[in-house]
Amino acid sequence: MAKKEDKKPQNKKISKSLAITMIAGITFMLLFVYGTAGFLLFQYFRHEHPETASLPTETGVEVEAEERAASADEHHAENGEEPVLEAPSIERVSAYKTLDSPMERSIEQVAALKESVVKIEAGENQGSGVLISSHGHIVTNFHVIESSPYMAKAQFESTGGLVVERDLMLLGYDLQQDLAVLQLKNRDEMDLNPIPLGSVSSVSAGQKIVTIGSPRGLINSVSDGIVSGIRESEGQTLIQITAPISPGNSGGALLNMKGELVGLTTFKIDESENLNFAISSSDIKRLIDNNPHWINP
Repeated sequence: MAKKEDKKPQNKKISKSLAITMIAGITFMLLFVYGTAGFLLFQYFRHEHPETASLPTETGVEVEAEERAASADEHHAENGEEPVLEAPSIERVSAYKTLDSPMERSIEQVAALKESVVKIEAGENQGSGVLISSHGHIVTNFHVIESSPYMAKAQFESTGGLVVERDLMLLGYDLQQDLAVLQLKNRDEMDLNPIPLGSVSSVSAGQKIVTIGSPRGLINSVSDGIVSGIRESEGQTLIQITAPISPGNSGGALLNMKGELVGLTTFKIDESENLNFAISSSDIKRLIDNNPHWINP
């Protein structure tokens, strides 16, 4: 006679599974209800009190700093003390102009900067100079003004060919570097457009360049060429170029194709063919930066 199967263990398993399912469902419902309620409360709180619900930001830090400063002023006032005031910043005159993101130009566009290159006469000497600030600062070679450094004059040529002459004041010089910084004594009714100083680190052999000067007194003559090389000599950086240099070119502008002043045309080697050199803009910058009292006495 066959025995009946015992179904009690199977019924227990079903009851246990059902209980687990119910517990999981209840737990999920509770989490959903509490989560929804919490989110709704946060939204209500944020709209009602936005200044405390928002996250800290840099602006918040600035506001907090202002509140601390105001609190400090109140503290000084309560104790009969004068509030601490910050010293106002002093505006300094910049001796030269720079460009942030210069773009390459054509030779004609670079040549148009000749209005900011001057012919300099000092006694029997004659040469060139470059306007580097809107305050009338001009840089040139010292040997250009050496014979009469305090009687130098600058001649500007406008687009229409009109030549305007102004007296120059010597601010300082470096005999070893063969550099001098001057300033126009009178800038009235003059629209000055300085040439920005470039970096010699951007100059390399083979690059096109433009020179502007007054060879043999021919004011604002333009030439072009390339950089032959960068030379170091006695603590100075010299730029070797193929553009010709003649008497009267000294102190003239050596420009890259972005219209930046990268050097002053200075000398040539007579015994050799086409060996022309310019003092680099890095030496000009260093001279001015090391002597700020020339510009801001």
